[in-house]
Amino acid sequence: MQIRKGTADDLPFIRDLTKRATDSTYFIDGMGDSAASLVAHYVEKSTGVFELALGSANHTVYVATKDDTLLGYVIAIHDVPEIDWIMVDPASHGSGAGKALMIAALDALAEKGARTNVRLTVVAHNERAKAFYRKFGFLVTGPVPDRDIPTVEMQRAA
Repeated sequence: MQIRKGTADDLPFIRDLTKRATDSTYFIDGMGDSAASLVAHYVEKSTGVFELALGSANHTVYVATKDDTLLGYVIAIHDVPEIDWIMVDPASHGSGAGKALMIAALDALAEKGARTNVRLTVVAHNERAKAFYRKFGFLVTGPVPDRDIPTVEMQRAA
């Protein structure tokens, strides 16, 4: 597996990877049409978000690949500081891709001076993701209001 900076060559793969990742983590029984619509919106905007982040001095984008196959990606925002998007193909869960992407993003933020108070959001029912983020020192700080899918904020303390 390789971690490298994202490039425009990755753009054709972002939407489908995001769809696979969100399909496996966002949905639980009883979620309504508004949740499905919201997830579809995230999937559709993922390529544009990735592309904008590539061209921004305020963002760092990394991808995980193996044999030229995209396993996942992460987008970090420097000035917030925030892990904005971290998506790993469900077929690559447990491979170390998510861990390597998280380390790369946190290192990039640290290089910009953000070693603490890094935040991220996660779907409230995604216990696997919350446990993953806790391994990096993130703790749930509270709910994110006004979301169609219940979401919590997590923050990395000092």
